[in-house]
Amino acid sequence: MSLLVLVPAAATAQEDLGGGVTHVVVDGGLDVGHQALLRRAIDGAHGRGDRLIMELSTPGGEVQLAWRIAKLLDQASEDGVQTVAWINDKALSAGALLALACDRIYMRSTASFGSAQTLQMNPLQMPTAVPADEVLVEKQGSSWRSAFRAFAETNNRSPAIAEGMVDQDLWVRLVEVEGEERVVSDKEWDDLRDQGVELRLVKTISEEGDLVNLTADEALAYKMADGKADSLDVVMEKIGMSGAPLTRVERTRSEDVAALLYNISWLLLVAGLLLGYVEFKTPGFGIPGFLSIACFAVLLFGRYLVGLADIPHIVLISIGFVLVAVELFVVPGTIWVGLLGAVCVLGGLIWSGIGSGVGLSHAMDREIALDSAFAVVTSAFAAMVGMLILSRFLPSTPILSWLVLRPTDTREASASAMPEAEGAHAEVARVGALGRALTALRPVGKVALDDEPALDHEARSSGPEIPSGARVRVVEARSGRLVVEAVD
Repeated sequence: MSLLVLVPAAATAQEDLGGGVTHVVVDGGLDVGHQALLRRAIDGAHGRGDRLIMELSTPGGEVQLAWRIAKLLDQASEDGVQTVAWINDKALSAGALLALACDRIYMRSTASFGSAQTLQMNPLQMPTAVPADEVLVEKQGSSWRSAFRAFAETNNRSPAIAEGMVDQDLWVRLVEVEGEERVVSDKEWDDLRDQGVELRLVKTISEEGDLVNLTADEALAYKMADGKADSLDVVMEKIGMSGAPLTRVERTRSEDVAALLYNISWLLLVAGLLLGYVEFKTPGFGIPGFLSIACFAVLLFGRYLVGLADIPHIVLISIGFVLVAVELFVVPGTIWVGLLGAVCVLGGLIWSGIGSGVGLSHAMDREIALDSAFAVVTSAFAAMVGMLILSRFLPSTPILSWLVLRPTDTREASASAMPEAEGAHAEVARVGALGRALTALRPVGKVALDDEPALDHEARSSGPEIPSGARVRVVEARSGRLVVEAVD
């Protein structure tokens, strides 16, 4: 014989969880600073064994950002952090998805919840409705609808209402089926009628052309919210944590910096590639190289702050840069070493834009992966255009002309970065040939050989730096460039 003991729900909740409550406010338009803020709040709540109360007063934000934050909240629930959304003012558009991703939802009496149609930015950076092209509308909206539906189903809320928040062409009805009230979409309505099920319409929640936007009373009636709460104390009381220790997590300057760095990440990437090109065209290693490394470091640091870049991404990109450097300075002409390094760098940049732990099973994840790849490729193309412009105008720029390798001999001459294997040039570029340095070799530069001074060769010093004008001797003639040493 077993004995069933009924314990108040509030008491069991507090006893099971221990700890207290972590409170974080998400207000205004969503940006990656909110992602960094919530990650910090979740980590703290997990460490203390707290419940997380997320206070929402937001009109929404970027679709992919909302998906990342919603997955962050969902993962927190799987890790044992019970999440509570308190809609203090409004949770619209992307904010509605954040609320749906939480275990429980409470609303202020005057709050609103829903209206999540996708928008895009026009050239003036003003939000506009998604264009009327049917294919484009479906492509941009289908993954967003499935995201709302998925989180609603996960947390036992009506998927039809959640989808109605996104799709203005969807009819959502409250019907009575065999004495039980249910919320159905127009497709579910038609399917039930085709099956001969007797339906009685109780209420039309939204018609074609309208988005679902719920008041607190409506959200309670349709079981989209768990209760009304006009203050944080009431929320804590309803979740059984009244009087529990309260930790407030507020947005700091670091989250603002993270948002700024994320917004200019494409600019940092283009600048890093351009400066790397300038460094490649400059003898030795100098300021452009350091600035290029700084651009990539700041780019990765910004992504690290918002939880996208992690140690594996940084290691992969670092390995790529090392391989490229080996190709340029140690084994020039092998090609595959530099190609492998470039693949590592590009792969790491794309991966760090997606974030670790993101699969490709959901359409939204696949969109994020494609957009990250497109952003890197577009930035690389913009950098290539910049390189072409620099190669055309940089040598004649008074301030920057010193950066470019140029021979001091101004007579007309042909150039050879890689000596010919046969013919007259091979006779000139032979081991033991003497010449002089046209530029400083730090360690790479240009030399002209005595047997044909009108022809300049790319060369690398076999030892210390060789100044411009110094006499040199060829000690190795390998594919790609000569290796020379200074002679008295």
